[in-house]
Parts: sequence; structure tokens; C-alpha cells
Amino acid sequence: MHPGPALIDCDDCRQFVYDLEKGTRQTIACGPERREQPQPRLPGMPLQCGKCPKQSPSNAERLKLSPKNWRTLKLWREAKATFGRCLTRRMARDAIIRRNFAELDAIHAQVERAEQAAQFSLLAMRS
Repeated sequence: MHPGPALIDCDDCRQFVYDLEKGTRQTIACGPERREQPQPRLPGMPLQCGKCPKQSPSNAERLKLSPKNWRTLKLWREAKATFGRCLTRRMARDAIIRRNFAELDAIHAQVERAEQAAQFSLLAMRS
């Protein structure tokens, strides 16, 4: 699952409109000072469950990452950003870390392929 939606609490999404890509609340400028405030979800405004990879609050609970998995994802991202320089020698040799990183690499590649396929089909429709 894309990290953006993973950050969103379903109960909070019922109250506010979210940017599903970034995992942040959408904002609107309010008042004479035009301060950015979270955009409330108005009564009758449809929920974003159909566009969210979680699909529903009940399914979201099943997909929730454990604190250990969040730490692994964070370490994987840091390793990607630093080309592995953030890893100690011991971490770099650890079979479990290597296996977990390989799994995350495979998931990331799968998501990228799906996004590219969606973009190609959009381009094909425009032609």
C-alpha cells in the first residue's frame, strides 16, 4: 500500500477531506487573514474509501502496520535515500534486514509498474 493513505486515520477521514497521495488533510484559506485550515467534510459529502487502497475502515485495521513494520519501512527509506550508507556493517550483513528490504523493493517495484500502467492507459485514451 502507498504510504500516503497508510498515514490516514479512517475516523479522521470521516471528518476532514484528505489528499490521498500525500496522506495529509486538504486545507482551505479561511477568514480575513486567509489562514490555511483543514477542510471539513460537509454533511452528505462522499467519503474517499473508493479511492483509498484501504477500501474501508474495517479493511484498514487489517492493513495497519505494526510499530516494528513502520521502523523497518523507515529504515528501508533511509537506506534507499543514502544508498545504504546509513546502515552499520552488522545491519548490512543481517539476513532478516536483507530479506525485508528485498520484499519492500519488490512491493515498491510492483506499485511503480501499476502506476506506470495507469499512466500509459491514460495517455492511450487521450490519443
